[in-house]
Amino acid sequence: MYGFLLNMWVMKRIDEAYLGKMVLLGRLTQEEVDMILATPQK
Repeated sequence: MYGFLLNMWVMKRIDEAYLGKMVLLGRLTQEEVDMILATPQK
């Protein structure tokens, strides 16, 4: 799930709010979200 959402983030298909929902659903940890948000988008 992390790799897929990382790619979606880089392609600007998802935003920070969506990643927050994934944490609430238990699909990602906050640390994984922080790493995704630190990745630059194209």
